[in-house]
Amino acid sequence: MKIVAELLTRLDDTMRAVKGHLAEMDTEQLDALVSLLGPRPSIGSAEMVLTILALREIEARNRKK
Repeated sequence: MKIVAELLTRLDDTMRAVKGHLAEMDTEQLDALVSLLGPRPSIGSAEMVLTILALREIEARNRKK
């Protein structure tokens, strides 16, 4: 159980770091990242997670406009 908790903590820290990096990117960089990741990443892959996070960041910015 201790190992699972540690791994989940590390995953959470990593996800927060990735979200922070995406928030610092400008719109052109986010668009380029999404286009580089491709239209159909494998389910459950890191590429899928990154694509979702990038698209959410773009969507959040569009709502603020």
